[in-house]
Amino acid sequence: MGLIFGHTAYAIATVLAVFMAGLASGSSFFGRWGKTRTEPISLYSWIEFLAGATGALSLAGLAGVRFLYTAAYPHMSNMPALLLGLRFFGAVAVLFIPTFLMGGTLPILVQGVTRYRVELGSRASQLYWVNTLGALAGTLISGFVLLPALGLSLTVSFAVALNVIAGLIASRVSKEPYTAREARGSPHLQDFATKSPPQATPHFLLMLFAVVGSTAFAYEIAWTRLLAVEISSSTYAFTLILATFLAGTVIGSAVFQRLIANRRRVTINMFSRAQTWIGIAALISLVLFHWIPSVIPPLLRATHQTFGGLVLAQAVTSGLTLLPMATIFGFNFPVVLVLLDGAMGGSAGRAMVVGRAYAANTLGAIAGSLVTGFVLVPWLGSFRVIAITAAVNILLAIALDWPSPPLRIRSLAVNFSCSMMAILVGLSSFFNNGSLLSLSAALYGNSFQAHLTLEEIAATNDLVFSTEGVNDSIAVIRSDNYVALRINGKVDASTGDARTQLLLGHLGAGFHPAPRRVLIVGFGSGMTVSAVARYPDVETIDCVEIEPAVLRAAPYLESLNRGVLSDSRVRVIFDDARNFLLTSPDKYDLIISEPSNPWIAGVATLFTDEFYAAVRRRLAPGGIFVQWVQAYALAPDDLRMIVATLVAHFPEVTLWRAAEPDLLLLGRTDAEAFQFARLHALWQDTTLRKDFESMDVHQPEGLVAYHLLDDVAVRKLGEGSVLNTDGRTLLEYHAPQTLLTHGLAEANLEVITQLRTGPLPTNLKKSEVPRSLEAGVETALDLNDAANAQRFLSALKSQPESLLGNIAIGRLALMEGRVTDAKSAFEAALRFDPGSVEAMHWLAVAENRNGQMTDARALVDKVLEQHADNLVALTDEMELAADRKDYRIALLAQLSRMKILSDPPSSEYCRLGAIWIKLSNLAEAEPALVRGISKDPYSYACNLELGELYREMRRLSLARDYFEKVIRLYPDSDVTIYKSLAGVYVSLGDTESAQSTLRKGRRVFPEDSDLQKASPN
Repeated sequence: MGLIFGHTAYAIATVLAVFMAGLASGSSFFGRWGKTRTEPISLYSWIEFLAGATGALSLAGLAGVRFLYTAAYPHMSNMPALLLGLRFFGAVAVLFIPTFLMGGTLPILVQGVTRYRVELGSRASQLYWVNTLGALAGTLISGFVLLPALGLSLTVSFAVALNVIAGLIASRVSKEPYTAREARGSPHLQDFATKSPPQATPHFLLMLFAVVGSTAFAYEIAWTRLLAVEISSSTYAFTLILATFLAGTVIGSAVFQRLIANRRRVTINMFSRAQTWIGIAALISLVLFHWIPSVIPPLLRATHQTFGGLVLAQAVTSGLTLLPMATIFGFNFPVVLVLLDGAMGGSAGRAMVVGRAYAANTLGAIAGSLVTGFVLVPWLGSFRVIAITAAVNILLAIALDWPSPPLRIRSLAVNFSCSMMAILVGLSSFFNNGSLLSLSAALYGNSFQAHLTLEEIAATNDLVFSTEGVNDSIAVIRSDNYVALRINGKVDASTGDARTQLLLGHLGAGFHPAPRRVLIVGFGSGMTVSAVARYPDVETIDCVEIEPAVLRAAPYLESLNRGVLSDSRVRVIFDDARNFLLTSPDKYDLIISEPSNPWIAGVATLFTDEFYAAVRRRLAPGGIFVQWVQAYALAPDDLRMIVATLVAHFPEVTLWRAAEPDLLLLGRTDAEAFQFARLHALWQDTTLRKDFESMDVHQPEGLVAYHLLDDVAVRKLGEGSVLNTDGRTLLEYHAPQTLLTHGLAEANLEVITQLRTGPLPTNLKKSEVPRSLEAGVETALDLNDAANAQRFLSALKSQPESLLGNIAIGRLALMEGRVTDAKSAFEAALRFDPGSVEAMHWLAVAENRNGQMTDARALVDKVLEQHADNLVALTDEMELAADRKDYRIALLAQLSRMKILSDPPSSEYCRLGAIWIKLSNLAEAEPALVRGISKDPYSYACNLELGELYREMRRLSLARDYFEKVIRLYPDSDVTIYKSLAGVYVSLGDTESAQSTLRKGRRVFPEDSDLQKASPN
């Protein structure tokens, strides 16, 4: 259903509500009807046959619902109530009858195998745990075997076959003489059952059991949100979380059966104690969750970060967290059945008892899932929801104990104390540690070479924003020159991938002749939207974002998105991108798809054949499509699969690189030659040009440095690969298997390199070739891509010798350590243009690297004589002076540089302060460094220099604060800082902290012998 309605929480909730309503209705109906049936096992067999038949028809029903939904959606998209009704109707049409029949199986079976009242608890618990064990097996087999291997349709067919087999077995059993089956009962226990008086009214029990059902789903939703952050949010992770809940239920119900077999009497007190222990177990897991994810990194290291190791770590973490609580939940259903049967006096019939209990519990679960998912989690957060739910379970125990004579004061006191404890834990910032709970232990737990604890890793960034939306958990973190958006514990956008995010916008918008209407899949940090907004001819930018809470993070990411949400052309649509593309009638000139990694559950559906077909339908004539592909976590075969799936829908597809190791696929609806005339016309726009310069594109033609493969090579890359389709989303199951595999980026690059034929797109206008070669090699060199620069230089040999060509030859030689060759090339460039500032700069760099500092200084001075405000030359002057320890000249050059810069960044003040310290002028250094800190509180250089400055000035408390900040945020940056901070602690009389600092330093720098021997004494 998610492939039709989308994967938003509202769409999923609609489907889940219909599914569970079907179960509740079926249980209630067959519970009443089954009471009058003399052959319940025979009836059960027919229910299984019908369930299989309706399940088989559901595939055809899905196709019909898809047709109706896509036809009706455009007329209802602005009417949420009607849209919800449409989704509800579609879900009912496909799911209600099969789930209605499924809901009737347990009441009928209980009726069929239970002859005497006293057997009800034992028989029902046995059937319940066996049934749940089947659900557990089905969950694991479907999630790990059937869906990955067979796809959706064949998996449904397999389930249908199981229904038929179950029906055949039941049909065979039903033909046994009924007296034979009666003999298996225990008539001698009948008196024992009748001696148990009613302990509560049926309505009271059903009401409380409904609340228990709501708490079960509240736990499942909230714990799933917390665990998904820690163990990753792949489909395998969610399968294991669900399997853990089911496994606990199996164990608990089986234990209950053993108790009943030993003739232990079922009382209201047993139901009450179950609620108490559920609350306590949830509370203990909540407290220990501060440490439970710490098992993940060592397990991953021990298993060499294989997929099997990841699954083991996910299973262990889920088990430690959920299994105790889920096991106690397994007691609830059979206990309530026995109590309810006693409350009804045994006259209702076993099927009716089971049906009513099952229906009440399921209806409570529906209410719990809706309220928790849409209200409580976004409002309070998952951690607090679990704490409150634990308190609810304990309050249920109080409600059960209160009317039961005699009133147990001790029990009430314990329950009340535990409920208060749950609230306190929920409010505790120590246990509810936002930084720790927003960090994925599976993805980042082995950062810093596994020398830091999870808590220390989390502390290396400051959490500046955190919230939970209806779909995802959102956080924004900051450190030195770094800001990042985390979604479900994973960094989805940051300053580190700004090049990719910007290129996603500029690649399509730059090559399209007139992109009036643009659609972007995913807002993220907003960088791509802001890049597209730089183009004055763009009239409309529609951005489809599945999680509304992402926009609440946008103000904290303004350095990345440049406040683009205030642009009147931008319209954010909160919807699933598939749903939007399948149902929207609008056409776009440019569509950009930047989803998160395909190993995340549901994301792979944005890489399917059907999705790309929808993209193609939504593109106007001459339209362009850009697809982001995260190659660092994809096996080469999966990359080939994405390419093969996409190329079928476009006459031309080219492959481009972004920030390593990201890839971009550019699909065009026509095969017109690439040209840069439009970008040249726009180059005077300062904001647009700055974006390109931040990507090291100094001329429009420099974009070709990002080109990897032309259309022929791209098609060859995907040749022979299977496709990723809605019916068989192979990428959904393949991608998580290589999540932690090292070397995938290099493996993909090797495959791509084997297919490369040249540095330029073959479909490039001939007149663009000379300038593209020169601009391309400059950008390749700025990207430190020596191999690509060599390709450009090889192609440049066919062109006349030039100034830029010689500079490029020299820069490549410098990059490769061939200083003599570099000098020759730069000197040749100066023969072309003796006044070339760029050639003199690079020759000065080569002379300095060759040890000829006087010659280097002479070249820099020559530039400054003619261009006193040349920033590059002043930087050379400052760096050369610092190299020869002439800090007075370095100071003058730095002051001149800062005068030229209109608003110097923090790093310039840090550099100025460091120079003043070298000149032993601490009085001037302090305000410069403080100014740097005011511009960027996370500046590593300023914090470190201030710590050293205050230590020198004997202002030890301030020195301690800055050193502590450096060690917390940048623990592996400098080994000496640990000894410095330890020394400050000793001077302040804090030997214990000094020892703790040195212990951490030894963990981070185990190879440093001096630190290993260091002592705070």
